Amino acid sequence: MKNIGKNIIAVLLLAVALITTACGGQGTADKEASIEKVDFKIGYLPSAGHILYFIAQEKGYFAEEGLNTELALFNNSGEGISAVASGKLDVGAFGSSAPLVYMSKGSPITIFGGQMSQGHALVAKAERAAEFNDLKNLRGKTVATIRLATGDIVFREAAIQQGLKIGEDVKFTEMESGSVAMEAVKNGAADLAVVWTPLRKMAEQQGLKIVKYSPEVTGFENHPCCRQIASTQAIKKHPEKYEAFQRAMIKAYRFYKTEQQASIDILAKYVNIDKDILFAETYGKYVESNPDPCKRAVIDFYKYMKDVGYIEKDFDVEQHINTDIYKKALADMVAAEPNDPVFQKLQSDFEKNN
Repeated sequence: MKNIGKNIIAVLLLAVALITTACGGQGTADKEASIEKVDFKIGYLPSAGHILYFIAQEKGYFAEEGLNTELALFNNSGEGISAVASGKLDVGAFGSSAPLVYMSKGSPITIFGGQMSQGHALVAKAERAAEFNDLKNLRGKTVATIRLATGDIVFREAAIQQGLKIGEDVKFTEMESGSVAMEAVKNGAADLAVVWTPLRKMAEQQGLKIVKYSPEVTGFENHPCCRQIASTQAIKKHPEKYEAFQRAMIKAYRFYKTEQQASIDILAKYVNIDKDILFAETYGKYVESNPDPCKRAVIDFYKYMKDVGYIEKDFDVEQHINTDIYKKALADMVAAEPNDPVFQKLQSDFEKNN
């Protein structure tokens, strides 16, 4: 009788287990495993500005949204943009200026999200920094820059707004990297240099001083830097994949805003720089990582690029900006967690930015 009783109990426990599973009692890991994932390749640069990619990957947010992601490292924007346009990458964030140049030449790519905004600065030797509080004093000076860097466009536009002619009144000398630009200032080959995160903090550590931050010089406070781009055809064919990507990025943004030290620990796995520098250049002055496409800011930046001569052939930039993907993804997140303050703020900002 005792054995019969034990058998009855075992059968009952098994039945309860089966019912629980049928009613959604799977663990999170089981749920993730049950989702049929689609391959999704993301191109990135070893930059603090790409932190949302790294968080979404390390925290499993891409996997939660059904994406089997591969992060592919690129050393320059041109190669990355070409890979996106050709379909070798599903998505990438390779600046804001270079994609617009490619679009002006007919490249079939679309901006559908954001990654980093602001983050650039103009540096000089400490003993000369005060001289450049007034940018009219750029007259007769040489600025070491990196062609098509976001700061390159912003500070060229700032010089134009001061009534200076590029190449005549002020010279912008193009360097191969931000580090080389800083060296040009230190050895006297240039008066100033354009840098970006995390080089801003590194420049200070090397004895240079920040003269101006990029949002301070033209009245363009929230200018874009890296934008999310994808093949226009791919977005039209599989919008659901890009909505899933953006939901993961929105989750990563919440983590970035609420878990700062943990975010830096993740970032340090991908960017081999001292964590104190990474923290200062991720959460410091005039820098923000955000998945919002910021359509209005992209259009304004396009106008800057025409002013400085980087876009020679005019085109309808609005036809290359898709805000529907992010709007749908954000609506999904807000519907799932309507009281989340981060999601509420993103919703409010979207209305202003797009």
